[in-house]
Amino acid sequence: MREVILSNLALYRKYRSAEFAQVVGQEHVVGTLTNAISSGKHSHAYLLTGPRGVGKTTIARLIAKQLNGLGKDDVIADYLDIIEIDGASNRGIDEIRSLREKVQVLPARLEYKVYIIDEVHMLTTPAFNALLKTLEEPPAHVVFIFATTEAHKLPATIISRTQRFDFRSIPPAAMTKHLRYIAKQEKIDIDDNALELITTISRGGFRDAINLLDQISTLDGPITVDILANFTGLQDTSRIEQIFDASKSHDINKVVSLLQDLFNIGADASLLTQQMLDHIQALLLEGKTHDSAFLIQTAENLHWAQANMRHSSLPQLVLQVGLARSSQSLLAPTSFKLAPELEQIKSTPSRVISPVGTHPASPILPTIVPSSVKQEEQLIKSLSVIKNHNNSLYAVLMGSEMSVNGTEIRVKCRFSFHKDRVSEAHNTSLVEKAFSKVYGHSMHLVTELVPTPNHTTENATQDLVSSAMAILGGEVIDG
Repeated sequence: MREVILSNLALYRKYRSAEFAQVVGQEHVVGTLTNAISSGKHSHAYLLTGPRGVGKTTIARLIAKQLNGLGKDDVIADYLDIIEIDGASNRGIDEIRSLREKVQVLPARLEYKVYIIDEVHMLTTPAFNALLKTLEEPPAHVVFIFATTEAHKLPATIISRTQRFDFRSIPPAAMTKHLRYIAKQEKIDIDDNALELITTISRGGFRDAINLLDQISTLDGPITVDILANFTGLQDTSRIEQIFDASKSHDINKVVSLLQDLFNIGADASLLTQQMLDHIQALLLEGKTHDSAFLIQTAENLHWAQANMRHSSLPQLVLQVGLARSSQSLLAPTSFKLAPELEQIKSTPSRVISPVGTHPASPILPTIVPSSVKQEEQLIKSLSVIKNHNNSLYAVLMGSEMSVNGTEIRVKCRFSFHKDRVSEAHNTSLVEKAFSKVYGHSMHLVTELVPTPNHTTENATQDLVSSAMAILGGEVIDG
Protein backbone atom coordinates (compact mmCIF):
# COMPACT_ATOMS: atom_id res chain seq x y z
CA MET A 1 0.00 0.00 0.00
CA ARG A 2 2.83 2.39 0.89
CA GLU A 3 4.52 1.73 -2.47
CA VAL A 4 1.34 2.74 -4.31
CA ILE A 5 1.15 5.96 -2.33
CA LEU A 6 4.82 6.73 -3.01
CA SER A 7 4.38 6.13 -6.72
CA ASN A 8 1.81 8.91 -6.83
CA LEU A 9 4.01 11.40 -5.03
CA ALA A 10 5.71 14.25 -6.88
CA LEU A 11 9.36 13.34 -7.36
CA TYR A 12 10.63 16.20 -5.21
CA ARG A 13 8.62 14.78 -2.30
CA LYS A 14 9.51 11.18 -3.05
CA TYR A 15 13.23 11.94 -3.07
CA ARG A 16 13.26 14.44 -0.22
CA SER A 17 16.16 13.66 2.12
CA ALA A 18 15.01 11.46 5.01
CA GLU A 19 18.24 11.84 7.00
CA PHE A 20 21.18 14.25 7.12
CA ALA A 21 23.42 11.82 5.23
CA GLN A 22 21.18 12.17 2.17
CA VAL A 23 21.33 15.97 2.00
CA VAL A 24 23.12 17.24 -1.11
CA GLY A 25 24.95 20.53 -1.48
CA GLN A 26 24.64 21.85 2.08
CA GLU A 27 27.49 20.04 3.79
CA HIS A 28 28.54 23.17 5.70
CA VAL A 29 25.11 23.28 7.34
CA VAL A 30 24.73 19.56 7.95
CA GLY A 31 28.15 19.15 9.57
CA THR A 32 27.59 21.91 12.12
CA LEU A 33 24.05 20.83 12.96
CA THR A 34 24.79 17.14 13.44
CA ASN A 35 27.76 17.89 15.69
CA ALA A 36 25.78 20.33 17.82
CA ILE A 37 22.74 18.09 18.21
CA SER A 38 24.73 14.92 18.93
CA SER A 39 26.74 16.74 21.61
CA GLY A 40 23.59 18.16 23.23
CA LYS A 41 24.58 21.75 22.43
CA HIS A 42 21.68 22.60 20.17
CA SER A 43 20.13 26.06 19.99
CA HIS A 44 16.63 27.00 21.14
CA ALA A 45 16.09 28.84 17.83
CA TYR A 46 17.49 28.35 14.33
CA LEU A 47 17.30 30.63 11.29
CA LEU A 48 17.65 28.86 7.92
CA THR A 49 17.99 31.31 5.05
CA GLY A 50 18.89 31.10 1.37
CA PRO A 51 17.44 30.67 -2.14
CA ARG A 52 14.18 28.81 -2.62
CA GLY A 53 14.21 25.10 -3.25
CA VAL A 54 17.62 24.33 -1.75
CA GLY A 55 16.51 22.30 1.27
CA LYS A 56 15.67 24.74 4.09
CA THR A 57 12.34 23.13 5.03
CA THR A 58 13.76 19.63 4.57
CA ILE A 59 16.61 20.32 6.98
CA ALA A 60 14.21 21.99 9.42
CA ARG A 61 12.28 18.71 9.57
CA LEU A 62 15.48 16.72 9.95
CA ILE A 63 16.49 18.91 12.91
CA ALA A 64 13.10 18.23 14.51
CA LYS A 65 13.49 14.49 13.96
CA GLN A 66 17.07 14.28 15.22
CA LEU A 67 16.34 16.36 18.32
CA ASN A 68 13.61 13.88 19.20
CA GLY A 69 15.51 10.73 18.27
CA LEU A 70 13.23 9.84 15.35
CA GLY A 71 14.40 7.63 12.50
CA LYS A 72 14.38 8.25 8.75
CA ASP A 73 11.17 6.23 8.30
CA ASP A 74 9.25 8.25 10.88
CA VAL A 75 6.71 10.65 9.34
CA ILE A 76 6.59 14.18 10.75
CA ALA A 77 2.82 14.40 10.29
CA ASP A 78 2.36 11.56 12.80
CA TYR A 79 3.67 13.70 15.67
CA LEU A 80 1.63 16.53 17.14
CA ASP A 81 4.70 17.93 18.87
CA ILE A 82 6.26 18.99 15.54
CA ILE A 83 4.23 21.94 14.30
CA GLU A 84 4.71 23.47 10.85
CA ILE A 85 3.38 27.01 10.35
CA ASP A 86 3.14 29.02 7.14
CA GLY A 87 4.29 32.52 8.03
CA ALA A 88 2.54 34.01 5.00
CA SER A 89 -0.95 32.94 6.15
CA ASN A 90 -0.35 33.14 9.93
CA ARG A 91 1.41 36.46 10.05
CA GLY A 92 -0.66 38.48 12.52
CA ILE A 93 -0.23 39.21 16.21
CA ASP A 94 -3.25 37.09 17.16
CA GLU A 95 -1.65 33.96 15.68
CA ILE A 96 1.62 34.63 17.50
CA ARG A 97 -0.17 35.29 20.79
CA SER A 98 -1.90 31.94 20.38
CA LEU A 99 1.48 30.32 19.70
CA ARG A 100 2.95 31.91 22.84
CA GLU A 101 0.21 30.30 24.92
CA LYS A 102 0.67 26.87 23.33
CA VAL A 103 4.45 26.73 23.79
CA GLN A 104 3.92 26.63 27.54
CA VAL A 105 2.24 23.23 27.20
CA LEU A 106 4.61 20.27 27.55
CA PRO A 107 5.15 17.93 24.56
CA ALA A 108 2.59 15.15 24.25
CA ARG A 109 4.97 12.34 23.20
CA LEU A 110 8.37 13.70 22.24
CA GLU A 111 11.15 15.32 24.24
CA TYR A 112 10.94 18.63 22.37
CA LYS A 113 8.08 20.57 20.92
CA VAL A 114 9.43 21.99 17.63
CA TYR A 115 7.85 24.91 15.77
CA ILE A 116 8.88 25.26 12.12
CA ILE A 117 7.81 28.64 10.73
CA ASP A 118 8.27 28.89 6.97
CA GLU A 119 8.43 32.27 5.19
CA VAL A 120 8.94 33.85 8.61
CA HIS A 121 9.79 37.20 7.01
CA MET A 122 6.08 37.60 6.24
CA LEU A 123 5.17 38.16 9.91
CA THR A 124 3.97 41.64 10.80
CA THR A 125 5.97 43.96 13.04
CA PRO A 126 3.58 43.50 16.00
CA ALA A 127 3.81 39.73 15.48
CA PHE A 128 7.62 39.88 15.57
CA ASN A 129 7.47 41.93 18.74
CA ALA A 130 5.21 39.35 20.36
CA LEU A 131 7.45 36.52 19.20
CA LEU A 132 10.52 38.28 20.57
CA LYS A 133 9.28 37.95 24.15
CA THR A 134 9.08 34.18 23.75
CA LEU A 135 12.54 33.97 22.14
CA GLU A 136 14.05 35.93 25.02
CA GLU A 137 12.86 33.40 27.60
CA PRO A 138 11.88 30.20 25.76
CA PRO A 139 10.63 27.14 27.66
CA ALA A 140 13.30 24.44 27.83
CA HIS A 141 11.12 21.98 25.92
CA VAL A 142 10.62 24.26 22.86
CA VAL A 143 12.78 24.74 19.77
CA PHE A 144 11.97 27.25 17.03
CA ILE A 145 13.15 26.82 13.42
CA PHE A 146 12.62 29.76 11.09
CA ALA A 147 13.00 29.39 7.31
CA THR A 148 13.09 32.31 4.90
CA THR A 149 14.38 33.43 1.53
CA GLU A 150 14.60 37.05 2.75
CA ALA A 151 16.45 37.21 6.06
CA HIS A 152 17.09 40.93 5.58
CA LYS A 153 13.40 41.55 6.27
CA LEU A 154 13.66 40.10 9.78
CA PRO A 155 14.23 42.49 12.70
CA ALA A 156 17.80 42.41 14.01
CA THR A 157 16.43 41.59 17.46
CA ILE A 158 14.97 38.33 16.11
CA ILE A 159 18.10 37.35 14.14
CA SER A 160 20.36 37.97 17.13
CA ARG A 161 18.43 35.41 19.16
CA THR A 162 18.82 32.62 16.62
CA GLN A 163 21.61 30.43 15.31
CA ARG A 164 21.79 31.37 11.63
CA PHE A 165 22.63 29.05 8.73
CA ASP A 166 23.01 30.45 5.22
CA PHE A 167 22.12 27.93 2.51
CA ARG A 168 23.81 27.98 -0.89
CA SER A 169 22.56 27.25 -4.36
CA ILE A 170 23.25 23.62 -5.21
CA PRO A 171 26.55 23.26 -7.17
CA PRO A 172 25.81 22.27 -10.81
CA ALA A 173 27.88 19.08 -10.70
CA ALA A 174 26.17 17.87 -7.52
CA MET A 175 22.72 18.66 -8.90
CA THR A 176 23.33 16.91 -12.23
CA LYS A 177 24.63 13.86 -10.38
CA HIS A 178 21.55 13.72 -8.15
CA LEU A 179 19.20 14.19 -11.12
CA ARG A 180 20.96 11.35 -12.89
CA TYR A 181 20.39 9.14 -9.82
CA ILE A 182 16.68 9.99 -9.72
CA ALA A 183 16.31 9.41 -13.48
CA LYS A 184 17.92 6.01 -13.12
CA GLN A 185 15.68 5.04 -10.20
CA GLU A 186 12.57 6.19 -12.08
CA LYS A 187 13.72 4.66 -15.38
CA ILE A 188 13.58 8.03 -17.17
CA ASP A 189 15.44 7.86 -20.50
CA ILE A 190 17.30 11.19 -20.58
CA ASP A 191 20.80 12.02 -21.81
CA ASP A 192 23.45 13.86 -19.81
CA ASN A 193 23.24 17.04 -21.90
CA ALA A 194 19.54 17.33 -21.12
CA LEU A 195 20.23 16.79 -17.41
CA GLU A 196 22.83 19.55 -17.52
CA LEU A 197 20.31 21.83 -19.21
CA ILE A 198 17.81 21.15 -16.42
CA THR A 199 20.54 22.09 -13.93
CA THR A 200 21.13 25.35 -15.81
CA ILE A 201 17.43 26.21 -15.98
CA SER A 202 16.85 25.58 -12.27
CA ARG A 203 19.73 27.89 -11.28
CA GLY A 204 20.72 26.02 -8.15
CA GLY A 205 17.23 25.16 -6.91
CA PHE A 206 16.69 21.43 -6.31
CA ARG A 207 12.92 21.63 -6.14
CA ASP A 208 12.62 23.36 -9.51
CA ALA A 209 15.06 20.91 -11.11
CA ILE A 210 13.31 17.79 -9.80
CA ASN A 211 9.89 19.20 -10.70
CA LEU A 212 11.03 19.78 -14.28
CA LEU A 213 12.43 16.25 -14.46
CA ASP A 214 9.09 15.00 -13.16
CA GLN A 215 7.19 16.92 -15.85
CA ILE A 216 9.25 15.69 -18.78
CA SER A 217 9.23 12.08 -17.52
CA THR A 218 5.83 11.68 -19.19
CA LEU A 219 7.25 12.36 -22.67
CA ASP A 220 7.63 9.45 -25.09
CA GLY A 221 11.05 8.24 -26.18
CA PRO A 222 14.52 9.38 -25.15
CA ILE A 223 14.69 12.95 -23.81
CA THR A 224 17.30 15.10 -25.54
CA VAL A 225 18.32 18.75 -25.30
CA ASP A 226 16.12 19.66 -28.30
CA ILE A 227 13.06 17.97 -26.81
CA LEU A 228 13.68 19.66 -23.47
CA ALA A 229 14.14 23.05 -25.15
CA ASN A 230 10.82 22.70 -26.97
CA PHE A 231 9.10 21.54 -23.79
CA THR A 232 10.36 24.41 -21.63
CA GLY A 233 9.99 27.17 -24.21
CA LEU A 234 13.71 27.91 -24.39
CA GLN A 235 14.60 29.86 -27.49
CA ASP A 236 17.31 29.43 -30.08
CA THR A 237 20.28 31.67 -29.28
CA SER A 238 20.10 33.14 -32.78
CA ARG A 239 16.72 34.69 -31.96
CA ILE A 240 18.14 36.33 -28.86
CA GLU A 241 21.00 37.68 -30.97
CA GLN A 242 18.45 39.18 -33.41
CA ILE A 243 16.73 40.98 -30.55
CA PHE A 244 20.04 42.27 -29.21
CA ASP A 245 21.08 43.45 -32.69
CA ALA A 246 17.82 45.38 -33.08
CA SER A 247 18.35 46.93 -29.66
CA LYS A 248 21.90 47.99 -30.54
CA SER A 249 20.52 49.59 -33.71
CA HIS A 250 17.96 51.52 -31.61
CA ASP A 251 15.14 49.88 -33.59
CA ILE A 252 12.62 49.71 -30.75
CA ASN A 253 9.75 48.72 -33.02
CA LYS A 254 11.72 45.71 -34.23
CA VAL A 255 12.67 44.75 -30.67
CA VAL A 256 9.02 44.76 -29.61
CA SER A 257 7.98 42.92 -32.78
CA LEU A 258 10.59 40.17 -32.42
CA LEU A 259 9.58 39.61 -28.81
CA GLN A 260 5.92 39.49 -29.76
CA ASP A 261 6.68 36.85 -32.39
CA LEU A 262 8.20 34.68 -29.65
CA PHE A 263 5.27 35.26 -27.31
CA ASN A 264 2.86 34.30 -30.12
CA ILE A 265 4.47 30.85 -30.34
CA GLY A 266 4.27 30.35 -26.59
CA ALA A 267 7.55 31.74 -25.22
CA ASP A 268 7.50 32.34 -21.46
CA ALA A 269 8.55 35.92 -20.63
CA SER A 270 10.23 35.01 -17.34
CA LEU A 271 12.21 32.13 -18.81
CA LEU A 272 13.17 34.20 -21.86
CA THR A 273 14.44 37.01 -19.64
CA GLN A 274 16.60 34.60 -17.66
CA GLN A 275 17.88 33.01 -20.87
CA MET A 276 18.90 36.45 -22.15
CA LEU A 277 20.73 37.18 -18.89
CA ASP A 278 22.49 33.81 -19.08
CA HIS A 279 23.50 34.57 -22.67
CA ILE A 280 24.90 37.95 -21.63
CA GLN A 281 26.85 36.32 -18.82
CA ALA A 282 28.30 33.74 -21.23
CA LEU A 283 29.35 36.46 -23.69
CA LEU A 284 31.01 38.53 -20.96
CA LEU A 285 32.84 35.50 -19.57
CA GLU A 286 34.12 34.61 -23.03
CA GLY A 287 35.61 38.07 -23.31
CA LYS A 288 35.33 37.94 -27.10
CA THR A 289 32.80 40.74 -27.47
CA HIS A 290 33.46 44.43 -28.02
CA ASP A 291 29.94 45.30 -26.84
CA SER A 292 30.45 44.97 -23.08
CA ALA A 293 28.89 48.39 -22.41
CA PHE A 294 25.79 47.39 -24.37
CA LEU A 295 25.59 44.02 -22.63
CA ILE A 296 25.89 45.55 -19.16
CA GLN A 297 23.23 48.16 -19.95
CA THR A 298 20.91 45.48 -21.33
CA ALA A 299 21.51 43.25 -18.29
CA GLU A 300 20.50 46.11 -15.98
CA ASN A 301 17.23 46.59 -17.85
CA LEU A 302 16.56 42.85 -17.95
CA HIS A 303 17.02 42.73 -14.18
CA TRP A 304 14.52 45.58 -13.92
CA ALA A 305 12.07 43.56 -16.03
CA GLN A 306 12.71 40.42 -14.01
CA ALA A 307 11.96 42.19 -10.74
CA ASN A 308 8.73 43.77 -12.01
CA MET A 309 7.35 40.66 -13.73
CA ARG A 310 6.60 39.11 -10.35
CA HIS A 311 4.04 41.79 -9.62
CA SER A 312 2.49 42.15 -13.06
CA SER A 313 -0.30 40.37 -14.91
CA LEU A 314 1.43 41.34 -18.18
CA PRO A 315 4.97 39.90 -17.96
CA GLN A 316 5.35 40.05 -21.76
CA LEU A 317 4.82 43.82 -21.72
CA VAL A 318 7.32 44.22 -18.88
CA LEU A 319 10.03 42.49 -20.93
CA GLN A 320 9.18 44.53 -24.02
CA VAL A 321 9.40 47.74 -22.01
CA GLY A 322 12.65 46.64 -20.40
CA LEU A 323 14.37 46.08 -23.74
CA ALA A 324 12.81 49.22 -25.21
CA ARG A 325 14.29 51.14 -22.29
CA SER A 326 17.65 49.55 -22.99
CA SER A 327 17.55 50.57 -26.65
CA GLN A 328 16.31 54.05 -25.81
CA SER A 329 18.94 54.56 -23.11
CA LEU A 330 21.66 53.74 -25.63
CA LEU A 331 20.20 56.39 -27.92
CA ALA A 332 20.09 59.10 -25.26
CA PRO A 333 21.81 59.63 -21.90
CA THR A 334 19.56 58.50 -19.02
CA SER A 335 21.46 60.09 -16.19
CA PHE A 336 19.47 62.31 -13.87
CA LYS A 337 22.33 64.13 -12.18
CA LEU A 338 21.25 67.52 -10.99
CA ALA A 339 24.41 69.55 -11.60
CA PRO A 340 24.81 68.80 -15.35
CA GLU A 341 21.11 69.44 -15.96
CA LEU A 342 21.30 72.82 -14.24
CA GLU A 343 24.40 73.73 -16.23
CA GLN A 344 22.50 73.03 -19.45
CA ILE A 345 19.60 75.17 -18.27
CA LYS A 346 21.89 78.05 -17.36
CA SER A 347 23.56 77.96 -20.77
CA THR A 348 20.20 78.00 -22.61
CA PRO A 349 17.71 79.74 -20.27
CA SER A 350 14.92 80.06 -22.82
CA ARG A 351 14.97 76.42 -23.94
CA VAL A 352 12.02 74.09 -23.40
CA ILE A 353 13.26 70.71 -22.18
CA SER A 354 11.43 68.07 -24.21
CA PRO A 355 10.76 64.38 -23.60
CA VAL A 356 13.45 61.85 -24.43
CA GLY A 357 13.53 60.92 -28.08
CA THR A 358 12.93 64.37 -29.59
CA HIS A 359 16.68 64.91 -29.71
CA PRO A 360 19.47 62.39 -29.17
CA ALA A 361 21.22 64.55 -26.60
CA SER A 362 18.21 65.54 -24.48
CA PRO A 363 18.06 64.28 -20.88
CA ILE A 364 15.11 62.35 -19.47
CA LEU A 365 12.88 65.07 -18.07
CA PRO A 366 9.24 66.06 -18.56
CA THR A 367 8.33 68.92 -20.85
CA ILE A 368 8.89 72.04 -18.78
CA VAL A 369 7.32 75.38 -19.60
CA PRO A 370 9.96 77.75 -18.20
CA SER A 371 9.54 81.22 -16.82
CA SER A 372 13.01 81.62 -15.30
CA VAL A 373 16.25 79.74 -14.75
CA LYS A 374 15.60 79.62 -10.99
CA GLN A 375 12.13 78.16 -11.49
CA GLU A 376 13.50 75.43 -13.75
CA GLU A 377 16.07 74.60 -11.08
CA GLN A 378 13.35 74.42 -8.42
CA LEU A 379 11.14 72.27 -10.62
CA ILE A 380 13.95 69.80 -11.28
CA LYS A 381 14.76 69.61 -7.58
CA SER A 382 11.08 68.96 -6.79
CA LEU A 383 10.98 66.12 -9.31
CA SER A 384 14.10 64.65 -7.73
CA VAL A 385 12.34 64.58 -4.35
CA ILE A 386 9.32 62.83 -5.92
CA LYS A 387 11.56 60.28 -7.62
CA ASN A 388 13.08 59.27 -4.30
CA HIS A 389 9.62 58.52 -2.88
CA ASN A 390 7.60 57.19 -5.81
CA ASN A 391 9.18 56.05 -9.09
CA SER A 392 5.90 55.26 -10.85
CA LEU A 393 4.53 58.76 -10.16
CA TYR A 394 7.84 60.19 -11.38
CA ALA A 395 7.44 58.15 -14.58
CA VAL A 396 3.99 59.67 -15.18
CA LEU A 397 5.29 63.21 -14.65
CA MET A 398 8.10 62.48 -17.12
CA GLY A 399 5.50 61.97 -19.83
CA SER A 400 3.57 65.14 -19.00
CA GLU A 401 3.97 68.90 -19.43
CA MET A 402 4.60 70.83 -16.22
CA SER A 403 4.58 74.48 -15.28
CA VAL A 404 4.56 76.51 -12.05
CA ASN A 405 2.76 79.80 -11.60
CA GLY A 406 2.94 81.31 -8.12
CA THR A 407 1.47 78.71 -5.77
CA GLU A 408 0.01 76.58 -8.59
CA ILE A 409 1.65 73.45 -10.04
CA ARG A 410 0.02 72.65 -13.38
CA VAL A 411 0.43 69.20 -14.92
CA LYS A 412 -0.93 68.58 -18.43
CA CYS A 413 -1.31 64.85 -19.05
CA ARG A 414 -1.49 63.19 -22.47
CA PHE A 415 -3.50 60.20 -21.24
CA SER A 416 -6.52 59.93 -18.98
CA PHE A 417 -4.99 57.21 -16.82
CA HIS A 418 -1.95 59.44 -16.27
CA LYS A 419 -4.27 62.19 -15.04
CA ASP A 420 -6.10 59.69 -12.81
CA ARG A 421 -2.81 58.50 -11.33
CA VAL A 422 -1.55 62.01 -10.55
CA SER A 423 -4.96 62.94 -9.12
CA GLU A 424 -4.97 60.12 -6.58
CA ALA A 425 -5.02 61.67 -3.11
CA HIS A 426 -1.70 60.24 -1.91
CA ASN A 427 0.05 61.20 -5.17
CA THR A 428 -1.38 64.72 -5.15
CA SER A 429 -0.22 65.09 -1.56
CA LEU A 430 3.30 63.90 -2.44
CA VAL A 431 3.61 66.34 -5.36
CA GLU A 432 2.37 69.28 -3.29
CA LYS A 433 4.65 68.45 -0.35
CA ALA A 434 7.70 68.01 -2.60
CA PHE A 435 7.14 71.33 -4.35
CA SER A 436 6.28 73.14 -1.11
CA LYS A 437 9.53 71.90 0.43
CA VAL A 438 11.64 73.13 -2.50
CA TYR A 439 9.76 76.40 -3.17
CA GLY A 440 9.48 77.30 0.51
CA HIS A 441 5.73 77.95 0.57
CA SER A 442 2.46 76.05 0.23
CA MET A 443 1.75 74.77 -3.29
CA HIS A 444 -1.43 73.54 -4.97
CA LEU A 445 -1.61 70.93 -7.76
CA VAL A 446 -3.87 71.29 -10.80
CA THR A 447 -4.08 68.48 -13.38
CA GLU A 448 -5.71 68.53 -16.79
CA LEU A 449 -6.00 66.21 -19.76
CA VAL A 450 -4.44 67.64 -22.94
CA PRO A 451 -4.07 64.88 -25.58
CA THR A 452 -1.31 65.54 -28.11
CA PRO A 453 -2.61 64.66 -31.62
CA ASN A 454 0.71 64.62 -33.51
CA HIS A 455 3.29 62.38 -31.85
CA THR A 456 6.46 61.28 -33.56
CA THR A 457 7.29 57.58 -33.43
CA GLU A 458 10.03 58.26 -30.92
CA ASN A 459 7.71 60.31 -28.70
CA ALA A 460 5.10 57.56 -28.90
CA THR A 461 7.70 55.02 -27.82
CA GLN A 462 8.69 57.16 -24.86
CA ASP A 463 5.01 57.51 -23.92
CA LEU A 464 4.68 53.71 -24.05
CA VAL A 465 7.68 53.29 -21.76
CA SER A 466 6.60 55.91 -19.22
CA SER A 467 3.01 54.64 -19.29
CA ALA A 468 4.06 51.07 -18.72
CA MET A 469 6.37 52.10 -15.89
CA ALA A 470 3.50 54.01 -14.32
CA ILE A 471 1.15 51.02 -14.59
CA LEU A 472 3.71 48.52 -13.34
CA GLY A 473 5.23 50.67 -10.65
CA GLY A 474 8.60 50.40 -12.34
CA GLU A 475 11.79 52.18 -11.45
CA VAL A 476 13.48 54.81 -13.57
CA ILE A 477 17.07 53.60 -13.74
CA ASP A 478 19.88 56.11 -13.80
CA GLY A 479 22.58 55.38 -16.31
